[in-house]
Amino acid sequence: MPWRVRSVIEARRTTLLLMALLLAAPAAAQVSPGSAPGAAGNRDLKGPVQFVAADSLIISFGDSDLGSLFGDATVDYDDVALKAWRIDMLFDIEEVQAEGLRTDTGMVGQPEFRQGEETFAGSRLAFNMRTERGRVEQARTQVQEGFVRADVVKATEDSTLYIRNGAYSTCPCIDDPSYSLRASRMKIVDQKWIYTGPIQLYLFNIPTPLWLPFGFLPAQESRRSGPLPPTYGEDSNGFYLRDWGWYFSMNEYMDLQLQGGFWTQGSVEGRALFRYARRYGFSGQVGLSLARFREGVRGDPAFGIRNTGSFRWNHSQTISPSANFDANVNLSSSGYLRGVSQDYSDRVTQTIQSSIRYSKRWRSRSLTVNANHRQVVSSGSVQLGLPNISFSQNSFKPLQRSSRPPGSGERFYEKLTVSLSSSIDNSFSFTPLSDEALISAGDSAAASIDWIDALLSQSDYERATGSSERFDFRATHRIPVSAPFSVTSLPLLGDFRMNLTPNLSYTENWFLRTEERVFNDSTQAVEIGSNAGFYALRQYTASVSASSVFYGIFPVRVGAYEGLRHTVRPSLGFGYRPNAFSGSNVRSYFDGSGNEVEYAVVPGVSRGEQQSLTFSLANTFETKRAPADSASTGQSRPTKLLDLNVASSFNYAADSLGFGPVSLSARTRLLGQVDVDFRSSFSPYRLNESGVVRNEYAFAASSPLGRLTSASLTVRTSLRSRTTRGESRPMTTPRAGFTDPGGSIVGASTLGNSFQQPFGGSQTDFAIPWSLSMDFTYGLNKSGLTSSKRAVVNASFDFSLTPNWKITGRGGYDLQNMELATTNLAVARDFDCWQMSFNWIPTGFYQSWGFDLHVKSSHLRDLLRIRQPKSDVRDRFGSL
Repeated sequence: MPWRVRSVIEARRTTLLLMALLLAAPAAAQVSPGSAPGAAGNRDLKGPVQFVAADSLIISFGDSDLGSLFGDATVDYDDVALKAWRIDMLFDIEEVQAEGLRTDTGMVGQPEFRQGEETFAGSRLAFNMRTERGRVEQARTQVQEGFVRADVVKATEDSTLYIRNGAYSTCPCIDDPSYSLRASRMKIVDQKWIYTGPIQLYLFNIPTPLWLPFGFLPAQESRRSGPLPPTYGEDSNGFYLRDWGWYFSMNEYMDLQLQGGFWTQGSVEGRALFRYARRYGFSGQVGLSLARFREGVRGDPAFGIRNTGSFRWNHSQTISPSANFDANVNLSSSGYLRGVSQDYSDRVTQTIQSSIRYSKRWRSRSLTVNANHRQVVSSGSVQLGLPNISFSQNSFKPLQRSSRPPGSGERFYEKLTVSLSSSIDNSFSFTPLSDEALISAGDSAAASIDWIDALLSQSDYERATGSSERFDFRATHRIPVSAPFSVTSLPLLGDFRMNLTPNLSYTENWFLRTEERVFNDSTQAVEIGSNAGFYALRQYTASVSASSVFYGIFPVRVGAYEGLRHTVRPSLGFGYRPNAFSGSNVRSYFDGSGNEVEYAVVPGVSRGEQQSLTFSLANTFETKRAPADSASTGQSRPTKLLDLNVASSFNYAADSLGFGPVSLSARTRLLGQVDVDFRSSFSPYRLNESGVVRNEYAFAASSPLGRLTSASLTVRTSLRSRTTRGESRPMTTPRAGFTDPGGSIVGASTLGNSFQQPFGGSQTDFAIPWSLSMDFTYGLNKSGLTSSKRAVVNASFDFSLTPNWKITGRGGYDLQNMELATTNLAVARDFDCWQMSFNWIPTGFYQSWGFDLHVKSSHLRDLLRIRQPKSDVRDRFGSL
């Protein structure tokens, strides 16, 4: 007859090893780390099973060997932990089962199951220790930042979960989430992907029409291959579906995304973006976009097909600690920028710029080689640098002794400092003639010549621009020489410290062509040509500058502040530059009136002699807080009260009007919160009745600095409240960043796909109750007898109506013209799992509105998102 052993443990908590307990029982009832008769499967247990019961333990041996734990019971085996009110251990099949205690107020001791990093809670649990498989009823579990609720969950030994009647949400309130994706069947693999059968979106417990025949959802924040969600909308080319495609996570160093779009009227586009990065080595991205647009209907006179495209390449590489290579190439057509790109900055840009740069540094020298491109979209003009090379030698002292005796200083000639810089510039300039000029010249076909054709063909360049000089070569060499030294005393002044620096700079420019001008009597016009041949332009300047610093302290006390320190920094300099507009640097021709007209043979020739005296005076006023009592020993930091600067110059070589403008500027901060900035300029000379400057000083008692020509005053302040307790809650945006600055690639993003974020793109944080920024700008400009004024006040604010409602705005008012500047208002709501924003620009050229509702989860932010309008750029610009 089978026998029964009953043991009741009355202690608060008893911990036993199941192995030690069962060694006292018959051999057929033992469970140990080995094979057991009747066990499911033939794999052995990996170790002992440890259990704890706070109330009691009942073990029964018979037809079915059973052990029951009651009261805050736990069972631990390998990486598995089970906790519940009651746990049954079925020794024959090596399985544990758990359930809670149902009471009138709910369930006590709800079963919880943990295996590795996975944790489950449910109404009933079962786990087989030999097969390492489990089953959970009414399950609740968390997968990365998401939560899963299911009727039944089965877990296998490889951490794969099979789910029946499951719901997935990123809301922590999984029992009643604000949204959930529900499916009758789900499968979670390695906590990375969630695969489903037919799936439907529920808002709270209300089903929506959003239904898909199958689904696979990302469950963790990492790079992984997968589809990119499309955007839809309507513009002048019809209804469109854009941005759909596939993201390829190739490896940890590179990725690729392919996207496309089509319109109902037959237009198509395709985009490819390849990104690469290697930490501490190089990073970059290559983007290619092509589009084909059909305009009008076939057979219509306005029908046409337009092809456009864009190529962009960004690259940054550290070749060695002393060598770098960088590239920023943007070759985009104006048709792409205006009609295809969804980036707002592309739509409003007026210039396209590119550059490729290599730099190398040595201990005392450096070399830079770069090529650059600049294109004006409106006119089609292009400037190229092919290439630009610069070399520089750091400053050195050629007369310095190799060794000096200890305690001896530098001799005056040892202070002589020399440096060298050289550059070679080869530029290409393309400025096409207007259509009217080409038609009058009888070559209207030249309008189709672009800058690339002109770069490769001399004849095409002459047809398109009317000029024969495609390239402009120039080499520049500069040798500055200085000898800075300090003066510690002066006659009559005694101990007086001053820094004195003489300077001499020699510049030589090399050219391969000189300009030749001839007056054509028949056309009464000046014809400009060039003569081939080497030409060197040599110029030099000399100067000397002196500066000093002295202080004055006034023993005054106002309130909690005592002492006023006045710091004065005077500066005086004299510079000389000879007149280079003479001799071989100048040629002449006679115009139609017989007057001789002189011109420089090369650009950069300095005209007129200059003997200029410059002087400036910088003043700083500071104070400090007085100590609270005589026992205080700490030193308070000085508080700056005012910066006041004045500067001017005088040219002794000028026959008249030698006095330069007088500039006066001041800056201060009031109450530690309000910044005040004032700038002005005065002319030392009066005006005649026609508004022309005459050689008569304007200094007077009412205007000691002369005649006011311009002034500006700016007053600004910025205030914000303290952050409320808890973590920051920023406003999330629908797409991740482009490239991680650290060198690793993060997320899949769209090249140039952006939606105008509410709050003007600023970082809005619901944890900050309020903030306010204001500024007032007043400007006055006088030119001759006319003057213009400008007075504008701007403000930006945000405040929280409640902890989850935020209102923000920015705008301005032109006090001079009595009109509103561009105003932007926005409202945002932070839900538990969602964020909503409404953005409105009520007036102005950029009048528009935008509504955005999306989940906070970075995994589902692009998928579960409602946005109106679908493309704010097109709505903002109307017909574009």
